[in-house]
Amino acid sequence: MNLISIGIIGLFLVSSCSDVVHRVGTVDFKQSYDLKHKGNGTEIMSDGGPLFVIDSLLGVFSYKSEWLCTFYSIPDRMKEIGGYGSFGNGPREFLQPAYSYVYGSTIGISEVNKHELVRLDVSYKNGKLFVSERKRLKTPYKMKKDELVLPLCDFFRLDDKHYVAPHRSLDNDFYTLLDDSLQPVSSFGEPPIPEELPPYASFTRLHCHTSVHEGTMFYALNDLPYLACYRLESGQMQKQWSFYYNEAHYAVRNNDLLYDRDKTFGQVKDLDTDGQYVYLLYLDQLLSEYDGTKTEKSLANKILVFDYEGNGVAVLNLDCRLSNMALSKDSRTLYGIANLPEPTIVEFDMPKGWR
Repeated sequence: MNLISIGIIGLFLVSSCSDVVHRVGTVDFKQSYDLKHKGNGTEIMSDGGPLFVIDSLLGVFSYKSEWLCTFYSIPDRMKEIGGYGSFGNGPREFLQPAYSYVYGSTIGISEVNKHELVRLDVSYKNGKLFVSERKRLKTPYKMKKDELVLPLCDFFRLDDKHYVAPHRSLDNDFYTLLDDSLQPVSSFGEPPIPEELPPYASFTRLHCHTSVHEGTMFYALNDLPYLACYRLESGQMQKQWSFYYNEAHYAVRNNDLLYDRDKTFGQVKDLDTDGQYVYLLYLDQLLSEYDGTKTEKSLANKILVFDYEGNGVAVLNLDCRLSNMALSKDSRTLYGIANLPEPTIVEFDMPKGWR
């Protein structure tokens, strides 16, 4: 079997700096597949927001559409069946909403300025969509004198009793484990670089995507080839592994992490997992080539697949570029949003050979 190796080289600052840290990591992906999309002609109003699956429904979270959450019926060829939420301060309205998670048939939406997590129940019966607010949880936030405290606003449902949320603090932990009422249990997670950064610099420079599945959590940095796995064991999150899946060069100067965009390669645009594999939606180009006005320079054209032990499994080469992705419940179909040229829902049949 031929080995396919994906090369990614990241460099921060200039190579002549004496404080540049060099980390080496190369993953061989054993298989490669070319996937062709099946367009269903469903154009949507999208700003690149999250895509998610609940039972037989595909959901799109967007600030541009009539609803914050718009739902489409997968068996009915992506027929739009309704939506929920808008901007405002009344019933079914949000002042500063941010999509958080889907767990079973529940959606979590963060009300950032109110420090609340809103849990919505979703069902689709006899051709009718039902969305109801189950509960609003107050998110933990305490001001500290002479210290910048960034509020938790991204929550992920780890299992039926826990959440995880990324945070940046002076103790250099990267995540918080919370109970079902959003009370902090413990901090965990080694940052991807050992050098300390102040919370604000960490928050602005080390953007990441998070994906969870029944007690297991993955996170991948957007602009560094770094992937980590943690698992809930005996009530605490335990690190399983972390690695750079290709080369990375960086340096920390004046409490900041600086990029050399002409030499930093690759971006993770989305992350998903299905209990067996973890999928990275990947933009295969230099950071300096990014241009948000051009589809070929801003949307992803590959998916990197790893197993739960961190082994490279496959590279999926897409025939159109995606802003977001979501897996079907049986992992046989991948859904995405592509610009054709308008934002359009597309789907791919997943290869069977490596499953």
